[in-house]
Amino acid sequence: MDWFLKLGFFSLTDKVTDAIGGAMPYIITGAVIVAIWIYFLFLVPKKEKRYDRVSDYLNDVLNFRLMLSSGLVKILYIAFALVVLIVGIVAIFAANFLVGLLGTIILEIVLRVMFEIFMVVFSIQENVTTIKEKQAEMESQYYYYDDEN
Repeated sequence: MDWFLKLGFFSLTDKVTDAIGGAMPYIITGAVIVAIWIYFLFLVPKKEKRYDRVSDYLNDVLNFRLMLSSGLVKILYIAFALVVLIVGIVAIFAANFLVGLLGTIILEIVLRVMFEIFMVVFSIQENVTTIKEKQAEMESQYYYYDDEN
């Protein structure tokens, strides 16, 4: 994480990490808890497919028809964004206001771009799955007749 902080806070990274001290595990734990709370409160999509049995759900999960990774990536993004924000606030007070503010903005943008790349991959997968389902639905609507008989 030191290289990531150097990307935003430049030469004042040591001052920021000294100010945080041993609180980083607590900051990360709190950020993950808040991120999970935010995800389930605001970001859980409405289910397109209802499962009548748990076995159907497990079948889709274990056969990778239902992807859990996009939700996990969203939770991780929220958690990392909160950690960067908290570290940025510490940097504003511990190091330099301008460097802390600029570093926080830079790190938030870099973090967003990195997670958008992950989400593009998952979006492609979801779109391919949707196309496959629609194609199967269209093929089931057509009836093939043998006119030669």
